[in-house]
Parts: sequence; structure tokens; C-alpha cells
Amino acid sequence: MTVAIFKFKDNYDESIWNILKTLNLEDKIFGYDTVVVKPNFGCLHLGYPQQIIESIATDPQLIVALVKLLKNNGVRRVIVAESGMYGVKIDRAYEGLGLTKSIPEAGGELYNIDQGEFEKVKIDEIEVNLSKVLSDCDFLINVPAMKTHILCTVSLGAKNIALGSIDFGSKAKVHREGIHRFIALMAEKLNPGLTITSGIVSHEYLGPTFGLPRKTNLLIAGDNVISTDSVTATIMKIDPREVEHLKIASENGFGKVDIKEIEIKGEKLKNVIISDFVPCCRIEEAGEHYSRALGIDGKMDICGTDYCSGCLNATVGVLWVITHYTEGETKPFTLVIGTDGEVPKNALGKVYIVGDCQAKNKEKGEFLPGCPPNGQAFYKIFVDQCLTEEAKRKAIEGQAKRKASNDRRLPPMKHTLKYY
Repeated sequence: MTVAIFKFKDNYDESIWNILKTLNLEDKIFGYDTVVVKPNFGCLHLGYPQQIIESIATDPQLIVALVKLLKNNGVRRVIVAESGMYGVKIDRAYEGLGLTKSIPEAGGELYNIDQGEFEKVKIDEIEVNLSKVLSDCDFLINVPAMKTHILCTVSLGAKNIALGSIDFGSKAKVHREGIHRFIALMAEKLNPGLTITSGIVSHEYLGPTFGLPRKTNLLIAGDNVISTDSVTATIMKIDPREVEHLKIASENGFGKVDIKEIEIKGEKLKNVIISDFVPCCRIEEAGEHYSRALGIDGKMDICGTDYCSGCLNATVGVLWVITHYTEGETKPFTLVIGTDGEVPKNALGKVYIVGDCQAKNKEKGEFLPGCPPNGQAFYKIFVDQCLTEEAKRKAIEGQAKRKASNDRRLPPMKHTLKYY
């Protein structure tokens, strides 16, 4: 198992060549008929600030360069395939990134997993719908972004390939029934032949979408996704042995988490470790950290530890918009979320019971049904219940202006005003 580390020097074509040659993969890959490239665009709400987009998504220029190189060296079909999380339309993400033009020009094809064919497979005891385009290809290249994650510690190659390969209903089921083991087992099943982690701009702190963009200028590539993730996590100052899905995969014999057992080429690992990289907070502390990021320090509590990104975006994502318009004006409130969330005895302000996983507590607060709940519905409810009249006016006017504008991107969250 070999992992190569490269400092990115503004040349995408050269970077791809260096990766393939260092890992001795060029002759092998060029001999295949169909190669699928799986980037990470699945959480890409185009309303996010540009700096956030750059840090939570795979660099699109890296994907274009990869497609062009494969096509120019004999691969008959190169398919770029991606699926979306809650609220993300992949075709719109492709268009927003300019890929609807650049990928065909490079000779590749764009594929929307969410609208494609699936097959039912059983991973441990969880039955999911797996994209056939990923399971049927000759060679699979996994190109994740380098970021932290509130639930999984890191969002790298294993999570990208495992969660990005299934339909939305399966994503929700996996979060309820055991996400860490699922990621480990699905990553092994799909077993991408090459993983290239896009760390040109990485995402630290409140990942996978609410954190800080950071220029890191790194590409990390390997022939085993778990070993590649383990090296990347180490660069992020995160012990891979403490990342649950990496630990499970290694214990099952798929990949290594012990850095001493991984052959590392290119840059020396000790020279690229980011000593002050900011990991995500512990999930039990999410309320404290998210409220600070939103500029409403001390006014929000989050109860629950196993919620999915769908519920998080349907609530915290909506609050991002509201608190921007109202400049932090809000009454205190509590989000009870995930399968294990419980309403505390002395709950902070208005209580919102979030998602179908919380149906057991629906009588204990304002129930937001759905898997995940409807974000627009929550926007209206929250504005009506937790804002003063002046703040309501600001929220309504701000949202109307944004909808009428050609540029509908959000401003940075309060804590992302400082960029690295």
C-alpha cells in the first residue's frame, strides 16, 4: 500500500502525471475501456460563499485535467459521476462549476448518480441502493476533498466513495443504522484503484460545510483509500486510529491506519503536517460551537449526537441565512436532533424536534417532520416564533432581496470572516 504526497504548484496536468508515475499506475489505467471519476460535489450548495465552495468541493480543474489526461492516453470512456446530499441538485452543481462545458470539451461524460440506475446490495445488515455506474466500471478513481466532519471526524476518500455511491433514501438509512461501519465496508466493496485527495484548499473546524477554508496546497494520492485517508488525517493533525470508520476498515484487513506500515513517497510526511490545523469539535459540543459561528453565542443548544447532514443543513443552514439578515437577533432555542436526542429538563428557550428520527418526542416541542425536514418550512416557523418584530422585518426583506438578486450566494458565517 503506497501513498504519495505532493505540494501543488499551480499545474494540474503535471500534478496528475506525477501522481500516476509515482504510484506506477499510468500503464495500468490507460489500458481500461471505462474509467469512472468520483469527485466530491455532493454538499455543494451554490449559495455558499466562493471561499467555502473552494474548500468543501473537489477542485474542478483537477477533475478536468484528470479527464483530459485519461482520454488523451487511450481510455475510451471517462465518466464523472456524483450524487447530492439534501438540497443539492448535482446537475446544477455541475453547471455552477462550469463542468457542463469543460468536461465534454475534455472528452468526458457527466453522470448524475441521483437520476441513474441502482442495484440493491446488502452491506452487513443494511440494504442500500448502489449506483451501477460505480459498481460496473473497469477502474474507479476517487477524488475527495480534504475536510473535517462533525459526525465522522474526517470527510475524505472512504466517506466520499461510500456515501456518494448510494441514493438519498439509503443515505438517510445508513445514518440511522450505523454510518461508521457502513463507510468501512462499502469503501472495501467498491475499492477504488486510485484515491486523489484534493487538499489545495482544505476545510477545517466545523466540517463538512460550516468550517474555515484554508489554503494548504497539497495533493495526497494512494492505491488504497483507507491508507490514503490515514496519511491525510495525520497531515490534518488527526490520529487516524481515532477515526471510527478507518479503524474498522483496518481491523477488517482493508488498508492501514498505522502510518509506520504505509509506504509514503513524494514529500516527507513530517514536512507537511499542519501543526495548527483545527479539527472539528466533539459532537456533544456542537451547539456551543455552531452558535458561536452563527454570531448567536449562547442562544442555541443542540441535543443529539447521531444526526445526519440533511437535518443539520435543514436547520443550521437555514439559521445561517436568518442570522445574517438579522445580525444575530434571536430568542434562545433548542434543537433536538438524531435518533438519540432527548429534550433536557431545563431546555433553552423554544424547543424544535427535528426530523422523523425524533417522532418519539414530537409532543415535547415544535415538531419538524421529514427526512430531513423542509428547510423553507423551518425558515417561516423560526422567523415567526423566535424573532422580534424588527428582526422579522429584516429576515423577510433580506430573503426577498436575495431571491430577486442574480447573485444569491450567502455571505461567510461570522467566524469565516478571517480566511487563511
